[in-house]
Amino acid sequence: MLHFLVLTLPVFSSSCTLDGNASHHDLGREAVRKMSQSAAGLSWEESVFLDIPSNASARASLEFITRKPHVAGTPGDLHMAQYVRDAFQRAGISAELDPQKVLLTYPISSALQLVDGTGRVVSAAKLAEDVLQTDNTSDTWWRNHTFNAYSPSGDVTAPVVYANFGLPEDFAALKAAGVQVRGAIALMRYGKCFRGLKAMNAQKAGALAAVIYSDPEQDGFAKGSVYPYGPWRPESSVQRGSIQFISLCAGDPTRAYAPHGMDVEELCGYSEKELIPQIPVLPISYGDAAIFLDSLGGPEAPPSFRGALNITYRTGPTETKYKVHLQVANHFQSSPVWNVIGKIPGTLPAELDQPVVLGNHRDAWIFGAADPNSGTAQLLEVAKGLGELLQRGWRPLRSIFLCSWSGEEYGLLGSTAWGEVNGDGQRAVLKRALAYLNVDVGVSGPHFRVAGTPSLAQLLAGVLGHVRHPESQKPLSEQWSGKLYSLGSGSDYTVFIDHLGIPSLDMSFTPGNAQYGVYHSVYDSFTWMATEGDPNFTYHVAMSQVWGLTTLRLAGSTKSGNLPLPLNLTIQAQAIQGYIAEAQESLNGTAQRKLWFEPLEQASEAFLRAAQHASAEADRLRRLGPSAFHEVVAFNNRIGLLERSFLMESGLPGRKWFRHCLQAPGLYTGYGAKTFPGINEAISAEEWDLAQSQIKACAQRIEAAAASITEPNRFITV
Repeated sequence: MLHFLVLTLPVFSSSCTLDGNASHHDLGREAVRKMSQSAAGLSWEESVFLDIPSNASARASLEFITRKPHVAGTPGDLHMAQYVRDAFQRAGISAELDPQKVLLTYPISSALQLVDGTGRVVSAAKLAEDVLQTDNTSDTWWRNHTFNAYSPSGDVTAPVVYANFGLPEDFAALKAAGVQVRGAIALMRYGKCFRGLKAMNAQKAGALAAVIYSDPEQDGFAKGSVYPYGPWRPESSVQRGSIQFISLCAGDPTRAYAPHGMDVEELCGYSEKELIPQIPVLPISYGDAAIFLDSLGGPEAPPSFRGALNITYRTGPTETKYKVHLQVANHFQSSPVWNVIGKIPGTLPAELDQPVVLGNHRDAWIFGAADPNSGTAQLLEVAKGLGELLQRGWRPLRSIFLCSWSGEEYGLLGSTAWGEVNGDGQRAVLKRALAYLNVDVGVSGPHFRVAGTPSLAQLLAGVLGHVRHPESQKPLSEQWSGKLYSLGSGSDYTVFIDHLGIPSLDMSFTPGNAQYGVYHSVYDSFTWMATEGDPNFTYHVAMSQVWGLTTLRLAGSTKSGNLPLPLNLTIQAQAIQGYIAEAQESLNGTAQRKLWFEPLEQASEAFLRAAQHASAEADRLRRLGPSAFHEVVAFNNRIGLLERSFLMESGLPGRKWFRHCLQAPGLYTGYGAKTFPGINEAISAEEWDLAQSQIKACAQRIEAAAASITEPNRFITV
């Protein structure tokens, strides 16, 4: 039994990273407009930088990176790591490869067949993506090897049951309807929660194996024309991906690189076997899924279970005359993945330095034109712009790290390894890090979306006021909804915010509230990007400008001097008060009387007062100018390290690696964030004593954060 299952199985509300109703702090469009208008004008270096990113250059980078497969740990991955390193060095930025040994899996063979009582194959899944004549990279070995990373090998013959999105409430609904999951193969559709948690939930329900498919309701023909005639998922397209239990602990499930000799159980609280499935799991297309959905007996599925295929959705099991034979053969191996780490040293003394870290992963499920290499192309544009500034004599006050991660697709392997190794001890370059700025799928549509730490919101709004939307040519601050989503997991910011307490942003251009149509398939190619995603590469330029300008404003410059950090803690305080209201609203009248929120409310009021004090102090220090250098140093030490105050030493209940009390990936959503996760998940499970203890623990962390703002000697390391 997994350690966290001491909680009663709850009926969680589900969220997704691209769900417009996901946890967020809404600044409001009017507030964003005012913040952008009141922001500082452009400095000379910012004006120079904004002219550097080029659509032709970004296009050329993406075309090179996507010309061959570069799955993590393969020769293609190493080749692209060397390409990124060399590009950094050409820009005048010191860079090196940072290999990290991790556990990886690769496909050998698979089969999924409908068989009769004699074992005769009646129908079989193709388990291959079609070659498209209009997409010249679609004919690759990988198109015939669709798999889920960390799935064990297995050979199972059993009936199939349809478990909708594979959420706990979906399995509960099947149980209530008398549908037997134990001893069956669970067929689930993508969406609503991370795929690894679908596998975890199916395993817990007693399934012998799991199959996950992409229903066209989520990202196929129900959304519009399918590729190559439009951007959405075609019939044979398969979403690959990791099925690690990412909401329990991110990173390599073996922790081969673990610092200070610690093993995975010491770091995560789980053994390797508890972090990955013990049943075989296979991803398939909706073309293949129709075969098995159409073979199901049992009652008609409820409306919430129905997708967009032209069939009658039933819960199953498979009609008695048939069973399904599933075979998966995967190879597990420990091997290196290659991060690339570039650094621009700051001019502040080492004991005062507060590094700014930029990150994007490079490894892909085959080519990854949108995910992640639109972001990689943008990172190279940022490097090119910073390199130009260096040639013109600019120097940042704070060091800047440019990081190209590998192994993200398997479970945030490269970034987590680097974060853990450098977050503590002698190599603790991250111990005083100011911010982590993440771009993963930089471009997959026209809508700007951001998740992040609320204290960075005003800075971002000011930056967006200086960057034009590629279509409207209006400032991006006018296009942005003002919704700052909470950070869950699913990308490389996870170790920085959730484990190390470093303020973080995750930025992207998306199609809206849906995942883009060729996600994790062979069709996430340069051709898709050049015809559907960003044909003119203007969104690549815009994101490069946002990313670089945010970096410049956080890093500061030698010529402008050491100014108060551009963090707005009042927005952070308002967000915390919103999180409290959300937790209270989740309770019914009876439960409300069981919990006492006053400690949390008092702590949030104290934090708001401290934040307002910090804002007034920052204004005073700006007016004093260079004469206030030592006061600014002390102020920046307190404010720059504030986010660490929200870390809980023992971690979240049952999840010691996740330490941030304000947000974390939902235990049963994985990607989607939960605010006050320890409180809200205890409420969902009706564990009232645990919820009350978490209210107390979170109140203590918020009080500590308030004290860190107002105590003059707090965090000073000069």
